[in-house]
Amino acid sequence: MSDDESVVSVEVLRRVLNQALDSLQTGTGGTVELDKDFFWSIPADVAYDVYTQPNPDQLTVGQLSESWNNLVQLGARGEPVPPYALVWIADVLKALGHQAG
Repeated sequence: MSDDESVVSVEVLRRVLNQALDSLQTGTGGTVELDKDFFWSIPADVAYDVYTQPNPDQLTVGQLSESWNNLVQLGARGEPVPPYALVWIADVLKALGHQAG
């Protein structure tokens, strides 16, 4: 991938994400109870290989409450948040988007 559409501007992402979160907060009053907890999780090396059909044993189960709890704990520690936290954030954001959609 080398075209401009595959280059992510962190600042643009932050701005759009903040706007989406502001919209969600306006519509929900600031909290959302997720109506689902478990979801299918696909390891990254499989998820981005769209030319190979995943085997059933490559699918795992994720848990939104676990992803959320990981984020809450990271926030409470007051330490720098590692980039891998984006995976847990994405789990929660995807569920919020599907539920709000």
